[in-house]
Amino acid sequence: MIENYQGKVAVITGGASGIGKAIAQRACAKGMKVVISDVEKDALAKTEEALKAEYNDVMSVVVDVSKLSDIEMLAQKTIDAFGSVHLLCNNAGIGATRSILQSTLKDYRWVLDVDLWGVIYGMMTFLPIMLKQEDDGHIVNTSSGAGVTPSNAAYGIAKCGVSALSEMCALELKSIKSKIGVSALIPGIVNTNIITSGRNRPDELKNPEVPLSPEAMKRMEQMMAWAKQEYHGPLAMLPETVADITFHGIENNALYIFTDLADVEGVKSRTEQLLRDADILQKFAEESDLPTEHFYHKGMGQGLKNKYRLFADS
Repeated sequence: MIENYQGKVAVITGGASGIGKAIAQRACAKGMKVVISDVEKDALAKTEEALKAEYNDVMSVVVDVSKLSDIEMLAQKTIDAFGSVHLLCNNAGIGATRSILQSTLKDYRWVLDVDLWGVIYGMMTFLPIMLKQEDDGHIVNTSSGAGVTPSNAAYGIAKCGVSALSEMCALELKSIKSKIGVSALIPGIVNTNIITSGRNRPDELKNPEVPLSPEAMKRMEQMMAWAKQEYHGPLAMLPETVADITFHGIENNALYIFTDLADVEGVKSRTEQLLRDADILQKFAEESDLPTEHFYHKGMGQGLKNKYRLFADS
């Protein structure tokens, strides 16, 4: 976690709009030096200009997070400009709603390259820098409700990976008593441009155009209309509220930063399903002639208890 924001350095990917832009605004207001990056050059320039109208230490870098070389360049430019990094928000991401049965290899490549590999690249590049500083710091990886209750094929797979990466990294950092905290941000329905992510899809990862029947076209139009109502309607959370929740989570050293209590219901239901399925093994074990120890590895059990005790003691 970060004890004092004043003069510290924040790096935010996907910072041209939406949640990333709102986090950048809050970081500036807290007295941080801020580096925003995005793949959309024009939008990034406008956001940089708007922030510089109020704050001094702001810089933007055009970055495609699916490319390790771009992330390494972002890190180098940040260090050259400000000398350190204290808050890293691996926020850049895209949305996709195809089901498992509909998804193509190009869908998986596009989504996983940005939503999962982009976070991995960010962690691998910036974490060694932050550890070497021996200063307090925090990493926020933007996951999703789909990262704790899987859905939406490639998107859900990527976000589950982000959640797992965040949790494992937080555990390892706690085990070495690092001053760096890690959180997975779990946004709900937020008023952003995520439903039009296809505008930034590389040509080589686009699916071939297939003529649609009138019925299929109507379904697509209905789905888009629903998405616009959900994400741009009155019930969608404002990115500024997500930013406030994010900093509250950082200050409380939260492993998972939820923004919508509806996701908590999903977590409860998924956990109940896990426990119900575990009961199937429990009944099998009770009916088996094998010793109880055969179905419970004590070493693994103690290891898992110790793991989550580390989180509980934080």
